[in-house]
Amino acid sequence: MVTNQPIHNHLFEQLLMILAEQGISSQQLFELPELGTFKGRETQTIERAKIPNLLQAAVALTNDPTLMIRLGQRTDITNLGTFGFALMSCATLQEALKLLLRYQSITGPGLSFQTLESDEDIILRTYIEIGNPLQKRLLTELVFSQIVRIAQILTNRVTNQSELRFSHDDASSLQAYKAILSVPTKFNQSHSELVVSKSIIKSKITSSNPVAHVIFQQQCEDLLRGLNRIENFSAAIRRMLIQAGGEFPDINHIAKTLYVSESTLRRRLRNEGTNFRVICDEVRNILARQYLAATELTIAEIASLLNYSEPVSFRRAFVRWNDMTPNKYRHDQRLPKQDN
Repeated sequence: MVTNQPIHNHLFEQLLMILAEQGISSQQLFELPELGTFKGRETQTIERAKIPNLLQAAVALTNDPTLMIRLGQRTDITNLGTFGFALMSCATLQEALKLLLRYQSITGPGLSFQTLESDEDIILRTYIEIGNPLQKRLLTELVFSQIVRIAQILTNRVTNQSELRFSHDDASSLQAYKAILSVPTKFNQSHSELVVSKSIIKSKITSSNPVAHVIFQQQCEDLLRGLNRIENFSAAIRRMLIQAGGEFPDINHIAKTLYVSESTLRRRLRNEGTNFRVICDEVRNILARQYLAATELTIAEIASLLNYSEPVSFRRAFVRWNDMTPNKYRHDQRLPKQDN
């Protein structure tokens, strides 16, 4: 089951573990003057806005200039929730990069990316819009260390065909960085960025799963649009069905999950101008069209994934939803796009 506990909570847990390994308790951290107004002493209460202050205080306490790099290397991709599983299901690093750029707002406020391209390389440049200059530096180091770690997890390989460039000057720590990272590092550069060879960006992801990718990407779309908030019952049900993939729970199970009776749920849906069957068909159509466009699954395989006992039943339903057959839809999606 995919959980979406805030990413910064997992980050905080790993930070406390690193401090403990150095003999520093969480109490010592929270007693620092810089955190005098910091109230949350449990991971469940950590506020995202306080993370920059927390990181700065931790570095001051340890006097370790490489702390953020080491913290980033502790990243567990499964702790990124839906976004992490979407990355794991991508086919290549290039596809994962596109996912990062599209859903970068999911990773947190104050962080944005830009990609540039040369003849041989892809350049991923980051911009930190929160915190003081030192905090921006620490966040930049943390983010790039996380990205390098995630790329290594996804491809199950370490490569020197990339380069980290930091705009700040910390050449005295270069050897320490080399001992932690497998990526060559430079300081005092024009921008903070990760330069990756185009040959590496095409690396296949070992956990690639085109079926799961469709589902997780749709969940990311829901997160991006704010549909994960229960603004109404139809939005909540739609999200739950997408997360189910194709083995849809029945309306009674949905009602229990939403803590209402089945009759109340049906009445609420009527008030919203819809019903459970219509929502099921809407979600099946979303998944069907993405399977057809983004995978090589056969019509029979897609029908089975969407819980149709016979492919002919799925074809009939798809024509009813889209006024065309599944094969025609797939063909149209793969035609070269014409410029206007």
